Amino acid sequence: MGKLKKDNGTSSNKPFVSLAVRIPTIVASAVLVVVAIICVAFGFMTFRNIDSMAKNQIENVAKQNVITVQKYMNGMNIYADALGSSILNYRTLGREDGETAIVNALTQAVESGKVFSAYFAFEPNGLFEGTPDGLSYYVYKSNGSTATDILNDYETYSGADYYAPTKEKLKTHVTAPYAYELTDGTTVYLITLSTPILDDGKFIGVANCDMLADTLGELSYSNGDYDSAYVTLSDATNMYIANTGNPDLVGETEGYSTETTSAVFSGQTLIKSVKDKLSGVDSFCIYAPVLLDGSDLQWMLTNTVHKKEVHAAIYSSLLIVVVIGIVGIVALALIASVVLRNSLNPIKNLMKMAEDVGNFNLSSDATDFKYQNDELGALASIFEKMSNNLRQIIRDVDHVLKEMANGDFTVTSTCPEKYVGDMHSTLESINQIKATLGNSLREINESASKVASNSSQISDGSQALAQGATEQAGSVQELSATINTVNEDVKGNAQNAERASDIAMQTKDAIDVSNAEMHKLTDSMDAIEEASNKIQDVISIIDNIAFQTNILSLNAAIEAARAGQAGKGFAVVADEVGNLAKRSQEAAQSTSDLIQMVTDAVSKGKDITDETAEALKRVSGYADETNNMIKNISEASAKQADALNQISVGINQISMVVQQNSSTSEESAAASIELANEANRLHDLVAPFKLP
Repeated sequence: MGKLKKDNGTSSNKPFVSLAVRIPTIVASAVLVVVAIICVAFGFMTFRNIDSMAKNQIENVAKQNVITVQKYMNGMNIYADALGSSILNYRTLGREDGETAIVNALTQAVESGKVFSAYFAFEPNGLFEGTPDGLSYYVYKSNGSTATDILNDYETYSGADYYAPTKEKLKTHVTAPYAYELTDGTTVYLITLSTPILDDGKFIGVANCDMLADTLGELSYSNGDYDSAYVTLSDATNMYIANTGNPDLVGETEGYSTETTSAVFSGQTLIKSVKDKLSGVDSFCIYAPVLLDGSDLQWMLTNTVHKKEVHAAIYSSLLIVVVIGIVGIVALALIASVVLRNSLNPIKNLMKMAEDVGNFNLSSDATDFKYQNDELGALASIFEKMSNNLRQIIRDVDHVLKEMANGDFTVTSTCPEKYVGDMHSTLESINQIKATLGNSLREINESASKVASNSSQISDGSQALAQGATEQAGSVQELSATINTVNEDVKGNAQNAERASDIAMQTKDAIDVSNAEMHKLTDSMDAIEEASNKIQDVISIIDNIAFQTNILSLNAAIEAARAGQAGKGFAVVADEVGNLAKRSQEAAQSTSDLIQMVTDAVSKGKDITDETAEALKRVSGYADETNNMIKNISEASAKQADALNQISVGINQISMVVQQNSSTSEESAAASIELANEANRLHDLVAPFKLP
């Protein structure tokens, strides 16, 4: 069982937990949740009920305290009314006796301790004639005894809060607390209850009772058995009249909201959750109105109780429920654990059996444990049957595989009927493997024979292919050498054509230069011809001059002959001039002939020059054509050289492929021989198997 725990822990990464522990734990957890829900629901309902009851209780306590205040104030009102009612009887006694009776009545009221002081104030001539400035009687405590003030001070009290409102409303008026300093210097807060005195419905004065505000704080208020409860009284201005929690706050103003005071003074009773002003603790506070019939009394009473004190009973009840629930859960868990341990005891043997099956330890003897005739007993029978079936199947599989390992593929199962359910597919798989391996080995044997035969043929073909490839390699090498030679010749032709193209270009350039020089020569011939023509013109002019000179010499000779002896010398001169003119004419004629010859020669030279320039031009054109042809030859030779280079590369590649084919053919021949040997070896390996 320990081993099973370890294996389970390893496989599932979770610690082993016994059902005897898990089931009680689950039951206890479920019960715990249920009890917790019940406790929460019970606590919630109890909390709500007790909270509502507590609020109702506090509200009732507040109402009782309101009644307590109302009783006290009503008693004071009755006392003041009684004083006021007796005043009319005192008036019938006359002023002297009446005043004595009035003072005695006020003194008795103060000495009774019910009021701090008593006071009568009247309208002018309201009680006694001859009192136009009013009349007031005031009896109060002073130095342990009483003192009396009788004044005519209508202007003083006519507008005071303890007189004017009562006169105006004709009903009892209660003043706000006001400070009053005693003779010993102590300041106390007083409240005045002022009732109207009417004579046949006519207002004649007031009867006032002054009471200490502390008296209201000392009334017998109910706290509803809450130690934290305290009561406050405040007026319409939110000034404290009484505060049982802290009497020192009397006379101070509390910041109640307008909404709260308006609701309370309209007659509503409110309950709110607040922070206690004194302790800062969460509390319930009841706001209740304090009203007095027949008066303008408008006070608000608050009753404050701490929430923790109110809820203490709830917490005690919840604690008891929780303790009972925990005790019940623990008892239930213990009982469930004992019962389940006894009920689940057979599981240990089942776990041992399942562990043996899981570890394929099927040779263990069956246990002697006696199972009950229940689900666990049926489960044990199933495990035993499964163990026996697995044992026979594993032995049968071991037998079949062992025979197959020994080469016998005709073996069959000894217990095919045990392969039931999903195990039947295992038997079919074993038979399929057996048949597949047998058929495969048989086909391998047949294929090996075919491979041996075909590999021999491949070897012969590969050897013949290798020999042919060797011969092709030699021929390709010779062809490659020839193409290389032709390639070199073509490259030489291309280079020669390129050089010839360069020479043709140079020749063309020389012809262009000669043609340019010939044009210059032609231009020179034209210039010589033009100069010759100009010289001919000059010679013509000289010839004309000579002719004229000859004419002049003839004329001079004639004139000299006419002159006779006197003109003899002039005749000689004329004769010389004539000779000179004749020689000049002859020289001009000779020069003209010579120039004509030169001109003719220049004209012929010009024609020859033009013909030569035209010939040079044609030669230049032929040189261009020759140069283009040589250039085309050079380009064609270059292309042929490139083509031969590519052919040479292709031949080299063919040579390499042929050589590789030759090498591959030789390797294929060797591989074919080795393949034939391996096929024979494979045939020898398959021969020992007993195939179907």
